[in-house]
Amino acid sequence: MLIMKCPKCNNYISSALLAEIATIDCEHCGVAVAVKNVLVSSNGFTFDRQDLLKRFFRYRKLLDEVIDEHSSMDENNVNSAVSKGSIHQFLNILQGMMTGARDHFRFQFSYPLQVKVSYSRHECRGTFYNLSMDGARIEISGSNPLPRVKGQVSIQFSLPEQQDIFSITGEVCWTEKANGSERNKHSVGIKFGKLESAIHSELWQFISKSAKDEQQ
Repeated sequence: MLIMKCPKCNNYISSALLAEIATIDCEHCGVAVAVKNVLVSSNGFTFDRQDLLKRFFRYRKLLDEVIDEHSSMDENNVNSAVSKGSIHQFLNILQGMMTGARDHFRFQFSYPLQVKVSYSRHECRGTFYNLSMDGARIEISGSNPLPRVKGQVSIQFSLPEQQDIFSITGEVCWTEKANGSERNKHSVGIKFGKLESAIHSELWQFISKSAKDEQQ
């Protein structure tokens, strides 16, 4: 969670959008204030976001090691429930930190949202896993060829409860191949190119509303 102290009433303002907006209305006193000195709050721990960004790759490496340790402890019945609970808590803290280090809020879809994906003369249907103002994670059937990293991709989709079809081009940042059965899905990370003003506006309205709804 991202938080900052209101310079007017000294209460803490919380919003997942603090990293990408210049001003915000304080939820306590109602005054519009400039966004400054943003903090990352994760399971009782608080970090200055700028300090966190300076050490991002160090904490990212630590997170990978803790994920491996968490999996190892879960698979070993010898480890006590207390130890497993502690490593799980530590993992949640680190994941919360990494989420706070992102420049854009990512809305996680709890239901399938269809998307049409085109790449390397190939077209297929997929679903959004998450969506932000600068990119998305998309899942496609494992029966499709895996997109090439740094390759161009086009996506077409409609936002929930809207009929307008958006077309966005972007670049494949990373891929994760489906494991085994064709029923499993490839995961594809996409960074959007420059968005048209109308698309940018509609997407921001959806993302910002989703962030506020998630916080309530």
